[in-house]
Amino acid sequence: MYSLNSKTKKSIEDSFSMPLEKIIELDHEEGTRLIESVTSKKLVFSNKRDSRKVGRGSPYLSRKRLRTIEEVDRKLAEICNAGV
Repeated sequence: MYSLNSKTKKSIEDSFSMPLEKIIELDHEEGTRLIESVTSKKLVFSNKRDSRKVGRGSPYLSRKRLRTIEEVDRKLAEICNAGV
């Protein structure tokens, strides 16, 4: 869980002229309206896909570095039994 320090909280509250607790409780539409009123610009949410932001999955999976507990146990057994 992330937490904000008091200076950051104060900065957010000053920017939006309301307590942080109220900002957190806002739903999507209310938050959008609040940001638009502060910036005096309409927010635009693009439907276009940006190839630079495409998720590529887990880097551990792609590099075959992610192991299951069974694989770890099997490899440990091989190492332990190799010296016998």
